[in-house]
Amino acid sequence: MTSISCAPPVEVIDGLLSRDGWAHASSVPVEDGDPGRFHALFGRDSLIFAFQLLPHRPDIAVATLRTLASLQGTTQDPEIDEEPGKIIHEYHEVAPDWLIHAGWVVRDGGIRYYGSSDATSWFLVVLEATGNAELQTELSAYWRAAASWLEHALDAGGGFVRFGPRKHGGGLIQQGWRDSVNPGRDDLGSGIVTEEISPPPPPVADADSQAVAVAALRALMKLDPDREQHWQRWLTELHERINRRFTPEVMAIDGEDQIVTGAGSQLGWLLWSGAFDEEAATAAVTRLIKPDVLTPYGLRTLSSDHPGFLAESYHRGSVWPFDNWLGWLGLRSYGDREAAEHIRRGVLEALRQLGQYPELYAVTRSGALASIPISNRIQAWTVGAVWAFTHL
Repeated sequence: MTSISCAPPVEVIDGLLSRDGWAHASSVPVEDGDPGRFHALFGRDSLIFAFQLLPHRPDIAVATLRTLASLQGTTQDPEIDEEPGKIIHEYHEVAPDWLIHAGWVVRDGGIRYYGSSDATSWFLVVLEATGNAELQTELSAYWRAAASWLEHALDAGGGFVRFGPRKHGGGLIQQGWRDSVNPGRDDLGSGIVTEEISPPPPPVADADSQAVAVAALRALMKLDPDREQHWQRWLTELHERINRRFTPEVMAIDGEDQIVTGAGSQLGWLLWSGAFDEEAATAAVTRLIKPDVLTPYGLRTLSSDHPGFLAESYHRGSVWPFDNWLGWLGLRSYGDREAAEHIRRGVLEALRQLGQYPELYAVTRSGALASIPISNRIQAWTVGAVWAFTHL
């Protein structure tokens, strides 16, 4: 087993980087059984890795932002979910066989797919966080287009960022970070489901995407000071909607304006972004640290008390190190350093026992740690989480 009681070595970080300096979402397979299936540029994943490593390697953020800007959406193309200003979900110069077989759209031998409800927000968050005025000026046209996309998405979603419905074959039905091609009906336990283990009717507003939208609006107030009051109004309205609808047991709001129940790690995202007022934050912290969500090895994506819970699922109860990094930041920001430290130590211990830097892992109802076969063994944002856990 690889010990990771300290920061990832330089060769692990550099091994994830492309020739242009951005990070692939995962490495190529490093051992038997390693899927290594996300060795490509992913908007959300590559940006989060850049954000995690920003204090140590600002060059990664610069390369990632420039490359994603060059691929930014310019037109309406529902077949690949492209929209003006939208940041790409994933890009494969050469389409992998498994996506071809799954019916994804292939053009010029590659895949350029935009089905992400939060990558555009992450682009704004990371660009502002660089504090690099020259880069922000260089990318001015791109962040302004991203800002327009976010504003349009909020307006079209009735004040929330939503995804769906998708009307073409291939691609993702759900497009937050808990993304899925077949939520509730696949063998992986992916995506967001109702208590009846069925996909909520779209368009869906998931808690995680709202959290990043809050952070993006805060970033825009700094990137675009001439329109600070404009972005403040959007932020205030989103803040009020989140506090009114996203109570601790809510995972999402469906297309019929009904809540999708499920306490889980999304509460950490909302705390991290500052989306809650004081009363709501206190309730979220209290719920987040109950033992059905907070395990000895980190936060579950979904409470073990939920009817859809599966410990070895992809999104319905598994533990993701990067997801826990945001929960750790959220709990620290609200002063619960004891619970935050519990998360940090638990995740690092799990990774020490499992070896490598897995995408996700399981914690059973009894608290036992287990690997999940579908998990990539070296996932970029797991590497980034370990670096952050040991340096920030």
